[in-house]
Amino acid sequence: MIDLIRFSGPWGIFITLLIVVNLALAGWSLLSMLSSDQRPGPGVKRRIDAILFWGAIGAVAGVLGQVMGIYLALQAIRAAPEISPPVIMEGFSISFLTTIAGLFLLLGSGVVWMGLRALFSRKMLAGAPA
Repeated sequence: MIDLIRFSGPWGIFITLLIVVNLALAGWSLLSMLSSDQRPGPGVKRRIDAILFWGAIGAVAGVLGQVMGIYLALQAIRAAPEISPPVIMEGFSISFLTTIAGLFLLLGSGVVWMGLRALFSRKMLAGAPA
């Protein structure tokens, strides 16, 4: 796992940090809603919405990381006097790491966002005055 992050460069590190941020936001939101019988406040809703936002930023960063990786690989290929096709394919396959990670982050963020929004809505209805 550490090798995948290392191979994906600075964009992979950024996406990894976004994963940690999203996990923290999800945990904080879940604890806030489960630890109290009161209606959740607007801060909880903002944290839940931030999960989806940072997931989308992760997907964009993943695509940007791939495009930059391919660009740098093409620059190296142009400068090299001779290069073998397996080396080229290895470089291109590594460039997909950030896109894959970013899209998985978006997928996970969307699922967690939907679950937390459903819990938030239930808590809001349960705490509504009769």
